[in-house]
Amino acid sequence: MLPPRVAPTQVVIVPITISGKDNERAVSILTTDVLGALNGEGWPVRVGDLGENLFVDGMRYDVFAIGRRFLFGKTAILEITEPIAPCAYLCTLPYLTPKWRCADFIRTLDRRRGWYAKVVATGPVAVGDAVVAL
Repeated sequence: MLPPRVAPTQVVIVPITISGKDNERAVSILTTDVLGALNGEGWPVRVGDLGENLFVDGMRYDVFAIGRRFLFGKTAILEITEPIAPCAYLCTLPYLTPKWRCADFIRTLDRRRGWYAKVVATGPVAVGDAVVAL
């Protein structure tokens, strides 16, 4: 069983390199409407289970799209680069046994796993900060 994650109350958004893609996948974003829908479908997903770096409340998942930019907090600007594809790592979640449950879960996450974003402008982001579409 995975230990529970402790979410920080503030982070500083900076560009990084992951998987050889300079800054293209620096931040992962998920919205509360997706989490609510998954819970409503009987999946006991909690904040952090899908590996998101930022969890956005008050903005629907479909507002995000490739190329759109968003201001997080006062100075951090992120640009959406691609949707996140569900991966087998999710099978390590304790509620996805037996294996067929994981396959079902990955299928249900299609087109709602979250978004990758690159950092356009750095800055601190704290819990409760505004997120504004630019």
